[in-house]
This record gives sequence, C-alpha cells and structure tokens, in this order.
Amino acid sequence: MKQGKSAQIKKIKHTQQKNKLVSKDKLPDFDYNDFAGFLRARYYLTHNSKYSKETFEVASFFLDDVIAMMVNQQFTQFTSNERAVVKLDEVMQAALVNSDDKNWRYFILLVPVLYDMQQFLIKEGHVNARYVAQAPKFDINFWRMIMRTILAINFFKWQGKDVALMMKNSNAVDELQFKFLIENEQDDNFNIEVIAETFRGLEAKIKPLKTDGQTISFPVLTVSEIENELVHGEKYIRAFKSSSVKGVVSENVENMLRAFHEGMAKEYNATHDIWDAEILNTFAMTSLLKYWHPTWESLDGIGGEVKSYLTFLSQKKAVQKLSKILSGTSDIDRYIDVIALNQLLSQVDFKRLEKILQG
Repeated sequence: MKQGKSAQIKKIKHTQQKNKLVSKDKLPDFDYNDFAGFLRARYYLTHNSKYSKETFEVASFFLDDVIAMMVNQQFTQFTSNERAVVKLDEVMQAALVNSDDKNWRYFILLVPVLYDMQQFLIKEGHVNARYVAQAPKFDINFWRMIMRTILAINFFKWQGKDVALMMKNSNAVDELQFKFLIENEQDDNFNIEVIAETFRGLEAKIKPLKTDGQTISFPVLTVSEIENELVHGEKYIRAFKSSSVKGVVSENVENMLRAFHEGMAKEYNATHDIWDAEILNTFAMTSLLKYWHPTWESLDGIGGEVKSYLTFLSQKKAVQKLSKILSGTSDIDRYIDVIALNQLLSQVDFKRLEKILQG
C-alpha cells in the first residue's frame, strides 16, 4: 500500500539513520514499501515544484510503476545481499507496456519527464545500497516513437483485438503510429489532433474488481437515516484526519471518503457498519465518480487511503471483519488511483495539453 507523501518524507531520516547502523557487508532484509516509499518521497521533494500539477501526478504514477518493475525484473538481487544492476531503458519500456489501463494523454504527458526521471534514478542509485542504474544517451525522439507505438497498440487492444497476432500478420500498428507523428527538420513530435480524433469515444480498459455479481439489497433507508450516516461519516473522517500524519489526508481524500458514506447509503442503503468487500468494490466500479469529483491534489496513492480509513474505522469498532474486507478489496487502491487519474486526464483539453507540453 502506498503511504501519503508526508509519511514517506518523515521516514527518510529514519531510514537513513537505520542504514548507518547496518554493517556495510550486510544489508537489512528487503522491504518493498520502505524502498519504494523512500524513492517516492525523494522524488516528491526534488520534483514537485518543477512541473505542472498534471505533469507531476502523471510522473509520480509512472515512477511507482517503474520502481515496481525494477524490483520485479531483479527480484533475486533486491532480496539478497547483491546490488541490482537496473537497465532503465528496459525497465521503463516494460512499465509503459503494462500501463495499458491509462488514458492516452498519460503517455504524451510523460515524455517531458522521462529524462529527468532517468537522471533521478541514476543519481539515487549512486547512494542506494540496493541498486545501481544504467541508461544509454537519452534520445527524446526514440521515446516519442515508443509512446506512439504504445498508443497504437492500446488503440487496438481496447477494441479487444489480438495485438500480438496483428503485429505478426500486418503493419497496422506501425501504420497507425506513423499517423500520430509530425516531422520537422529538428524533431519528431505528436500529432495531437489526429491522436485525439483516433481515440474519440474509446476508453482505456481497466481490470475490474472482484465481485460475486449478485444484486446488493438492504432495507430502504429513510431520509433521516441517510442524513445520520452522513453525520457519522463526517465525524469519523475528521477523527481520521486528526489521527493521521499532517498533510496526508488532503481535501481530495476527505471528499473521496465522504463519497463512500453518501454513495453507498444512497445507492445500496448500506451504512458504514455493514460495509463489506462486495459493496465497496461494486460501489468503486459503478458509482464512486458519481459522488466524488477528484482533483489533481495529492492524487497518486489516494486509493490507499480507503484501506487506511477502513482500518481506522475498525479500530473505532465502526466496521466489522476488517481482515476479510481488506483481503476482498486487495486491488481497490490501484483501481481508484487509475479511474481518478483517467477521469482527470480526460478533462485535459487540446489547448491545455499543448500548453503543458510547451512548458
């Protein structure tokens, strides 16, 4: 589970102090959350003010995937006393291929941050005992070509086509990626108008959450019972915010949690004391964005706050069978992250996109 940025930043000093106590010949047991959280917090501290809010959140999402891919590709090295050698070009391309549940604008907004991200990971690798990172000379036109190709692949994939078979039997992917290209004497660039028109009406396919598909039915709540649920929700959310690290529970998080209280009461007649994994997953997939309008504020990792909030409610005896709920909602954090990101990306119009890319 991702931690809030403030919590990650707070852990940096603790991690550094702890590492000083460890023998240079022996690394402590590998903890992925500590490793990834440290890098995310360092990235936040060094890059948060460098980009537009849209660009930074997109970069932050991608960094999460890159870190996960780094560890996945070199798992034995990361979990042993051996220092992993990370080939960033390979890792970043693999992470992009696995990002096929993101809105098309995601890939275009990533291009201006890729060089900085490579340099960040290389620099961090110089002082991180877990890995060292390598990358060839950066060529932005190469990465633009990669992005155009991934966009072309996603276009067919989102329509249910067998892309591997298509690439074997035709040039459809190459032909489409060339349509996404504008060439001039100095640079290759994106033909955003063509890309936008190509993807009009086509949405990214997100892996659904697990549900049993049965109709959720509870006795109808009265208006006063719904209002009472909202009052209780407000009380718990305030207490949750007060008990959390300062800055972790943003207004964006508060509004998301309010949406769960209001939406599940109105859609399913479910008050917080009868929440379970089935209701939570179904609501997240069908109605969350009806009650919550996400903003770019502290967006990356926001889904993880749902599980933190459920844990808090369990401590207050306000929900039952927490372990069963958490195991049944194992993917809800990432799902919420992605649908919120895609919702906001879909609202970035042509002019705003060009302005961001121009810096």
